[in-house]
Amino acid sequence: MSATHTISASSVSQTSPSPSGLLSIEEQTQLLNLQRAILKSIARGADHMEVITQTCRLAESLLPNAFSSVMLMDENYELLNIYAAPSLTPMQIKRANGLRPSPGGGSCGNVIYKQTVQYVSNTLTDDRWADIRDLAYEFNIKACWSIPIFSAESKVIGTFALSSFEHREPSQFHRMLLEIGSSIIGIVLNRNKYQESLRQYEKVFEGSEQGIMVTDVDHVILSVNPAFTKMLGFTLEDVKGKTPRILSSGLHEPAFYQNMWESIQNFGHWRGEVWNRRKNGEILPEWLSISEVRNEVGVVSHYVGTFSDISDLKSAQKEIQYLSSHDALTGLPDITLFRDRLENAVSIATAANSKIGLLALNLDNFKFLNDSLGYASGDKLLRLFAERLKSCLRDTDSICRHGGDEFIILLNNMQDDESISLVVDTLLNEISSPFAFAGSNISTSCSIGVAVYPNDGNDFEKLFGRARKAMSQAKEEGRNTARFFTEKLNTDSLHYLNIAYGLREALAHHQFELHYQPQMNLCNGKITGAEALVRWHHPQNGIQPPAQFIGIAEQTGLIVEMGEWIIEEACRQAMEWQKNGLPPLSIAVNVSAVQFRRGNLAKVILKALEKTGMNPQLLELELTESVLLEDIDHLLAQLDALKKLGVKLAIDDFGTGYSSLAYLKKFNIDRLKIDQSFVRDINTDPNDAAIVRAIVQMAHTLNLNVIAEGVEDEAMLKHLRESGCDEVQGYLFSKPLPADAFEAFINTNILCR
Repeated sequence: MSATHTISASSVSQTSPSPSGLLSIEEQTQLLNLQRAILKSIARGADHMEVITQTCRLAESLLPNAFSSVMLMDENYELLNIYAAPSLTPMQIKRANGLRPSPGGGSCGNVIYKQTVQYVSNTLTDDRWADIRDLAYEFNIKACWSIPIFSAESKVIGTFALSSFEHREPSQFHRMLLEIGSSIIGIVLNRNKYQESLRQYEKVFEGSEQGIMVTDVDHVILSVNPAFTKMLGFTLEDVKGKTPRILSSGLHEPAFYQNMWESIQNFGHWRGEVWNRRKNGEILPEWLSISEVRNEVGVVSHYVGTFSDISDLKSAQKEIQYLSSHDALTGLPDITLFRDRLENAVSIATAANSKIGLLALNLDNFKFLNDSLGYASGDKLLRLFAERLKSCLRDTDSICRHGGDEFIILLNNMQDDESISLVVDTLLNEISSPFAFAGSNISTSCSIGVAVYPNDGNDFEKLFGRARKAMSQAKEEGRNTARFFTEKLNTDSLHYLNIAYGLREALAHHQFELHYQPQMNLCNGKITGAEALVRWHHPQNGIQPPAQFIGIAEQTGLIVEMGEWIIEEACRQAMEWQKNGLPPLSIAVNVSAVQFRRGNLAKVILKALEKTGMNPQLLELELTESVLLEDIDHLLAQLDALKKLGVKLAIDDFGTGYSSLAYLKKFNIDRLKIDQSFVRDINTDPNDAAIVRAIVQMAHTLNLNVIAEGVEDEAMLKHLRESGCDEVQGYLFSKPLPADAFEAFINTNILCR
């Protein structure tokens, strides 16, 4: 709207807000009259567009020199378009359509972008209008106040706005005017959406005939059609000369019919759902539409009612409601219905002082059956398993399928844990019993976790969460078993979560530090290298060793980011020692299998070497034996890329995992590291001594170097020297040291030169 094309305010009543910011009596009256007028239209069944337009015009009448608008998001929730703006021309509406929500997208665009009310008192300077300033000038909009319109699901679907031709701030009166308008428009839109769905349901019955009834102006029935008789059983002779009260079901209050006829008198029509009675006394639901018929001079002369029998629709709605609350595959209640049943059970158990068992049940190795038999057969199996589970339960119990092959079971009114255990044993036996299926004997097992009300919680979230923890424990302990929840499971989970969160904080706030343990050559007694070991400076718990957090870092994937830092920091420190006069030392760094799975380890190493200038021959990567279980081709390609960089490779904790000669022949390894569990008892256990000698001999046969860790006394050192071990490390020489302490240790240890 241009500056010269403005809305006249000559007929607008002006109201001055009270100085205190509270509404004056006049303002309160105006708002109450607005609500009364609009709600009366809604109650009478007025068309939604008519009500919205009425709301806009009433709002404009209460704000001089301004216009109102309703904008809604499009189907893709990308653009705002005008839905109603009675004071704008079609060209102006077209010009304003397609508004994109953004920080500079005007008051309405910011409502969608920021999901909150936007009051702009000067559109010509406010940054929120930066992208559409041209519209402000074109429409002469100097202030714009916009408020969200919400759907029934509490989602912002559009805006209700008052755009002023003056720079102004909204008073409390104007804010309430916007809030009332927005609420009413939201209600009307949601009502219309519901009515649209009903009209779609009507299409199901478009092929059938509708019943028709014609009355005079005094509601006396004049005629009915054959479909009326077919559906209701009344012939024309039965009803002619009588009123529609003959069809009354008695289910509606007098106010229902009063509102119906008020709507017809005010708007000329009414449509809605009614319950009427057939001639045989049977009650049926109808979708009824009543319209007035006017004669040539505009006077009402007749009323026409058309209706359809929506009994089938009602049944379909019940079926839809059932399907919406049940699993489509097994017919079991879904999680929402199950949750409601649990809440009811808790209320009953509280009053009866009884217990409730909540079971989380997971079929063991079902994925194998599914992959072997095919998904269609897998679905049939799930239905069979569901029937088996139901057969073990009472009518008062409940069961639902929680996706995949997991079920949740509610055991109602249990007297003690023993009675719950009896049901659990029955379930385990029933699931493990084989049965014929698709020409084969099928058998499987299940793992069950049990949480008990009130001991383990008093709501669904706590009970289900703890039952699942117990189920995981049952799987870890071999499957085909059940475990009750214990507080230790909860403590372990909390510990895991605290460590995982703490590790993220540690990475963000640089709380990690490397310590270095010297490695000594047994032939010449010189210190030739060091193993870099990470430590965590926890802000509350102090320095934490790797055993406290590395496992969780691997499970969460944080080991990848942490590993990159460790590699680069170790290389940087090695180069700093050389600059300080220390001889070049080999630095060993542990590498996780998770880092290998990421597939970019060679790039990480190359980046660290290039950034620090480290000689690749001095960097040794220690691989755990679990790495050897990875995809062989993928692993060989990565090891080959690492060797091409010039770095050394070692197998850490050798002898405790899955290493074999076949593996060692395939991988281009430089040395083996004997696990300290063998070294610890080398003086007292002949078997450990024999294992150490065998590892050394095998390694030397393959031209591999051998280093032993965990050397703590001279007797251990003597055995290792006699066994032919090449290098050692351990507390006999030094514990892992911070970088500056390690440097001092080397400078005072003449054997390193």
